[in-house]
Amino acid sequence: MIIGSTALKYYFPDFKREPKDLDIIDKIQNYIINGSVKIERLTNPILIDYYNDRCPTYIGLNELYTLKISHSFWELENGSWDKHIFDIQFMKENGCKLIQSLFYDLYNYWNKIHGENKRSNLEMTSKDFFNNALKFPIPHDDLHYI
Repeated sequence: MIIGSTALKYYFPDFKREPKDLDIIDKIQNYIINGSVKIERLTNPILIDYYNDRCPTYIGLNELYTLKISHSFWELENGSWDKHIFDIQFMKENGCKLIQSLFYDLYNYWNKIHGENKRSNLEMTSKDFFNNALKFPIPHDDLHYI
């Protein structure tokens, strides 16, 4: 099943960015160079289970949108943040909808694969929240006032 920017270009031929490779969900993971096209075979048991081994040629548009959002939390570290956020915004503007149950399954899968996505604990006091990051004695709330 084709995913990624190639699938996005399939659904939206006017999409501005040209795909650099061909991403495919498969039960085997590897890279293949087919002429000048890099084919990246990726395993994703969540999507394989979601489609119940039915294998459409292209991932569904809402499924692609959900997939992109689900792993965008790790893209800042991978250096692909701008590309993924652009894709997500483009898809949102073109009517794509998040599939919430699939999102949570994928998000939990990425937590196992890439390590837990760290989130700020907004229940903490400002003293505890900034205790490990700031090395100078300026109370955080004073920064808001300034």
